[in-house]
Amino acid sequence: MGHAGMLQRAGWKEANETDSVALILIQTCTVTMSADAQGRQMIRKLKQQHPSAKILLTGCYAQRAEEELTALPEVDYVIGNLNPFKRELFSRLAHSALQEDVDFPLPGEFSRTRPFIKIQDGCDARCSYCIIPAVRGKSRSLPVDEVVRRVELLRDRGYSEMILTGISMGGYGKDLNPMTNLGKLMMRLNSLRGNFKIRLSSVEPEEVDDAFIDAFVSCDRFQPHLHLPLQSASDRVLKKMRRQYLFHRYDTIVRKLFSANPRLNLGTDILVGFPDEDRTSFCETYDYVQSAPFAYCHVFPFSPRPETPAASYATATQRAEITRRAAKLREIARKKNLEYRRQFEGQKLPALILQNTDEALTANYIRVKLSQTMGKSGFVHIRINSVDDDGTRGSIVQ
Repeated sequence: MGHAGMLQRAGWKEANETDSVALILIQTCTVTMSADAQGRQMIRKLKQQHPSAKILLTGCYAQRAEEELTALPEVDYVIGNLNPFKRELFSRLAHSALQEDVDFPLPGEFSRTRPFIKIQDGCDARCSYCIIPAVRGKSRSLPVDEVVRRVELLRDRGYSEMILTGISMGGYGKDLNPMTNLGKLMMRLNSLRGNFKIRLSSVEPEEVDDAFIDAFVSCDRFQPHLHLPLQSASDRVLKKMRRQYLFHRYDTIVRKLFSANPRLNLGTDILVGFPDEDRTSFCETYDYVQSAPFAYCHVFPFSPRPETPAASYATATQRAEITRRAAKLREIARKKNLEYRRQFEGQKLPALILQNTDEALTANYIRVKLSQTMGKSGFVHIRINSVDDDGTRGSIVQ
């Protein structure tokens, strides 16, 4: 977590199991009501475990409900995402004048194998079901030179793969001067020296144009894996969701990507049971998921988020029917994932050993079980030996 990293660089030390804990930093989520409830449950649990520790809340729930959370007896500090005094508050807490960008702080400790680099925050879209723009603010980007510096820092520390991430990452660069975009950033990173790879996190369809596709398929430093949220294949539902694209645009993007790379691992999100989703609309989505070349699908039943327009929409579909539809889509997603992995059975694929595990992750995002635990991370070639619903098994090719 970046804010923990700021405190560590100011002299704080991450506590271990035997230390007396002085401060607990909780990054809160508010994307659903259940996320709020889970956050409050975690606060109570951690306070019971460490009664003398101070509790600091940051993140989206902290931004949306500062007064509500400040009133909790367990909570000592609340610093929301958009608090204009964020740097000063963290500086006061750290007893040090912090200079780093509080929107894009470096973590204190990176992942053992695949560290994240946050390059963008906020969102300019206004999807009717989503609270994120209200709690994250407008889209803003980490300057290109700073992205390069962080990539080179991780490269020089010996990391073989890193992940670029953001809230609405396809909007990268629109706020910079001079203005740029994600495709141009990819080209810049592709030109760096070193034996390392980069993976992209989720990119929204409205932010994918031909220039991005060209960069994505031509930059060999970027792994052949993309997460492209669909939500629904019904135009009437997409309009009610206030998504910034219609189905034809999404399908055109998919066709262009797969004409360039038929082995691409493409994942998506599907939101089931949105208020305007009648049986016909659901069937449109179901049929598309069944026919499209998705390697995996994350299926979410609609749950109204208070303080969003969709919370006031009349819902014609019963909760039991929403659950049934979600189950049907998840079953199709399971079959699609098995089908995608099976096409590589017997083949040799480039992969990254996941340090201190018995697993490797192929370039095209297949997690492979190995016959032994590997202590050190690094690139190898894996032969896919067997594939079934329980997983993918393989061996290192010497």
